[in-house]
Amino acid sequence: MNRSAKLCDCVIGLCGLGAALLILLVWIPADIDTGVIDVWRRSVRIGDAMLPTFAALGILISAAAIGLRALLNRPGTGLQTISLVFLAWSAVILALSITLMMFTGPALTALWYGSEVPYRRLVTTAPWKYSGFVLGGAALVACFTALVRHRFSWRNVLIGLIAALLIALMYDLPFDNLYLPPNGDV
Repeated sequence: MNRSAKLCDCVIGLCGLGAALLILLVWIPADIDTGVIDVWRRSVRIGDAMLPTFAALGILISAAAIGLRALLNRPGTGLQTISLVFLAWSAVILALSITLMMFTGPALTALWYGSEVPYRRLVTTAPWKYSGFVLGGAALVACFTALVRHRFSWRNVLIGLIAALLIALMYDLPFDNLYLPPNGDV
């Protein structure tokens, strides 16, 4: 591993560790009222801090792995032009997926009902509550798979649809009062 690649991986690892610790120790306690698990009137439910805590732990583990790999002189690629192109495409895919998640439900409701029924009234009813999450999640899986494999496949779209639907059902079915993203903000 050359010196610049090692230095770059160490910097990426340290920045990731710093961001994860900042999220875990400062942002989550200061901004979120409930914990990871919230108990209210003998009712156990997912707390508002669960998702950001899991995301921060993922960042922490990934950053630690990148930093350790660099410190142990394992081969790494460092930051290259191909990495920047991949990063740019990743940003486009994430923006597309989030846009689909945000606007699929309201757009389908407007097409189906016109202006008679607002989407806000349907966010707890199937299929409306699943539409944005499943379509956005399927696009995320299919597009990232196409990016990594350098080719598009309808099979990967089907895998993305099934995976997103299963994730949505795992989150939605056990809890009566849980809104799938982004329905809580619509």
